[in-house]
Amino acid sequence: MLIAHLTDTHIVQPGTLFAGRFDTLAALDRAVARLASLAPRPDLLVVSGDLAEDGTPEVYALIAERLARIGLPVLAVPGNHDVREPMAAALPGATQLSQGGFLRSFKDLGGLVVLGIDTLVDGASHGDLCATRLAMLEADLRATTGRERLLVMHHPPFATGIAAMDAIGLRRGTAELAALLAAYPGTQAILCGHVHRSIQASLSGVPIRLAPSASHAIALDLDPGAPYRFVREPAQFMLHVWRKGEGVTSHTAFIDDHPAL
Repeated sequence: MLIAHLTDTHIVQPGTLFAGRFDTLAALDRAVARLASLAPRPDLLVVSGDLAEDGTPEVYALIAERLARIGLPVLAVPGNHDVREPMAAALPGATQLSQGGFLRSFKDLGGLVVLGIDTLVDGASHGDLCATRLAMLEADLRATTGRERLLVMHHPPFATGIAAMDAIGLRRGTAELAALLAAYPGTQAILCGHVHRSIQASLSGVPIRLAPSASHAIALDLDPGAPYRFVREPAQFMLHVWRKGEGVTSHTAFIDDHPAL
């Protein structure tokens, strides 16, 4: 089974640039064309947050129209720049509002279950897994006991070493998430975004795949005092190959073509 993984598109109003520098809508158009041309076709597209920078209904309508061009089922989770209500309204097949007001994302692909986790904190950049969200996740893990799963979340549940991004990382819930993973085995990988770089780690023995942005990157600077800064690096996405009983193999790919040598 093949899972395409896009993240951190940060779409702004048409005719404007993100941070005054990046045409994120044009970047999304290139990503859409690349994903639509993939062969073999993925079974699912996951989008791990920060779909929008300007979280208006108009921007989410643009995002929904672009993602529909790819022709794949979509599962999406919110990032710290997203707004739950218009995101859920524009992407009803990708995520839904729960009774608690958080977004819940769930796809049963037959052999594999994909669960989306909402880590958004309204009005803040950091992430959180509160008791309500952990209870929602535990219910889904319990309901899928004996199944193999992927989890999708925006904020990575580990420290990346990029201090300015770690300061706005997942501030609560990592230990509880680790305990749930141990209590309900079967999770094959955690897919996330937020840091705009390809980074790998693990939690309770579960691999974590942090995907790079489909638009612009955060500089790789491991100086603890360095602020985060945007840099122009090739836009990328990930492809995850799952085989029952064999785990997940992950590939990072460029969106734009690069000349053959």
